Amino acid sequence: MKKTPKYIKSLENLGIDIKRLWSEKERRFLRKSELIQRVGEEEFKVLETIGRTIREGRWKEEVRKMDIERELRALSRKYNSIPQEALQLLKKKEVSSLELHYIKRKYYDGWNLKSPKELDEMFVKHIKNPEGLIYKQGGRIAIELDRFVAVIHPPDTKITLFKLKDKYRDYEDYANQMNMPILKLWQLKYILKRL
Repeated sequence: MKKTPKYIKSLENLGIDIKRLWSEKERRFLRKSELIQRVGEEEFKVLETIGRTIREGRWKEEVRKMDIERELRALSRKYNSIPQEALQLLKKKEVSSLELHYIKRKYYDGWNLKSPKELDEMFVKHIKNPEGLIYKQGGRIAIELDRFVAVIHPPDTKITLFKLKDKYRDYEDYANQMNMPILKLWQLKYILKRL
């Protein structure tokens, strides 16, 4: 096989066997245009975005100082003193968005997380799951599964993962109540079948 193009690597990250995307007769991978014909342009963009997010890194590198200070104040109000782990992470010279999300999910939402890495693994597992229901919000992609929602903001490195509160039926209901325009698309498995 020839060198694997990035768009094929992105699809491989979603669990697709890339041998299915290889043309033995022409001794090459299917062209992007051929894959778009199979699944549709919008659908292919979504697949490529999810796969690229898995492949190229997921969390914005650094959080702004004002965001860290806001989180420290909120933790202080909730706990009367800031949990030591949160204080250590948030007082570092540079704080990644992964670390900030880890603190939010563990200390605000009560998720049983042991490390930021565990949150990242949870995010990847979520966005790769073929049962995930995909929504489009402008350029953003949201993937709902079992009341958890992963959001990917272009250029695929600004992301979040959260659980819907009980007052929302689903992510569509959440978006409507928040006055966010949203388009429900499809489950990931239906696009993957067409490849």
